[in-house]
Amino acid sequence: MCLFLLSILPLLVKVTGTKDIIFGHNNFTEYQVGNMNLILSVTHGGSMEPKDIPDREAACWDEETSACIFSHNCPPGSIQNSKKCKVSTNQDRYTIEVAQALAEEINNITGGFFPHIIINHLQRFKMDANREKEEACFGIPQAEQAWEDYMGFLTTAKSQMSQGLILDIHGQAHPERWIELGYTLSKTSLNSGVFSASDSSISYLSSQLVNVSSKTLIAGNRSLGKYIEEQKKSYVCVPSPSNPSPNNGSYYSGGYITKTFGSRSSGTIDAIQLELPQWVRAAEERHRFCKALARAVIKFWQTNYCSQYKHKLLPC
Repeated sequence: MCLFLLSILPLLVKVTGTKDIIFGHNNFTEYQVGNMNLILSVTHGGSMEPKDIPDREAACWDEETSACIFSHNCPPGSIQNSKKCKVSTNQDRYTIEVAQALAEEINNITGGFFPHIIINHLQRFKMDANREKEEACFGIPQAEQAWEDYMGFLTTAKSQMSQGLILDIHGQAHPERWIELGYTLSKTSLNSGVFSASDSSISYLSSQLVNVSSKTLIAGNRSLGKYIEEQKKSYVCVPSPSNPSPNNGSYYSGGYITKTFGSRSSGTIDAIQLELPQWVRAAEERHRFCKALARAVIKFWQTNYCSQYKHKLLPC
């Protein structure tokens, strides 16, 4: 147990028969402690709007340095600029509900294993947990504390495992209505077909599967996109065998969490960003989708992780 978890033990407010639930300062963040090598991250699903945290708006453009300064009060020589220093503030609705339902379905499939779940309960216009600290918080101490709590929870969850996977769950409203899987590989790279999984957020997994090509693992017959699409034809994914690249379509390749906490640069914990269209998050489809997503995640897990690590990872 790492020092961070020891330091937050006084914040433990709920213990259930299956898992501990830990809240950060002011209940702005939440960590549901799991018992397997899978972490679900939900950075943009929160709805809390504390008045003592000002809303994040456009940052300040400094002409001399050609850089944005993320502050509510622009310093001398800079001015608020919504074009050059725009910040994203939209909530990813129902992503907390998706994570909870996905975890329950994984528990049902595996007969008792729960993913770790980490949630930011603040509205995105208060604090963005998928950005670097300066852009995420605009220098507001309460927001900075929540950001630090969130990253601390992720670090703690990672410390409980030697290898594993993070699924960072998001929502988008792109016209394609497809499921975008981000591996920190750019749209240009995917479109060119010239890319390496060793440069992605699942680099460590790729290094262990020496006989599996990058295209097979990212967009082919051993990809998460393939296993999602085989659950239902309308669950179209990119990248996947049916859509190896976005071409001219919309695509998010992965943000701060995937880049920082995945294995692109170092480490043994991989990460994939899931960008879900509105229709699969809506109440009418959510239950069916989460059952299907759970089956797909476990298939991806057992095919790629269990084949290498056998009993070292749970569940295999």
